[in-house]
Amino acid sequence: MSNPTLVKARQVAAAHFQDAGRDDLARMILAGDLDDLPELAIASRALRDLAPMIERFERALAAYADEDFWGDGECYSALAFHDQGKIARAALSGEDILVYTAG
Repeated sequence: MSNPTLVKARQVAAAHFQDAGRDDLARMILAGDLDDLPELAIASRALRDLAPMIERFERALAAYADEDFWGDGECYSALAFHDQGKIARAALSGEDILVYTAG
């Protein structure tokens, strides 16, 4: 099974070469060739560096997407009433929202 970060890095590097008019290189990269190209290493590093931030955002969105977060109509009993955006602000500021509790 392929490394998902490498697959995405190939897509990013291929898009770069397509934009530069090098469709030949883009096709080779997408085929799994040229993994030693600096552009692919740069894309891989950027994706690895961004992964923790993306994971924080996904956890925050998952919290807000959970029906239980919004309660059943009684606003004072809903986590959303007590949260007032704290989960989102924590995720945006780099905090781990898994340690967050509403209230």
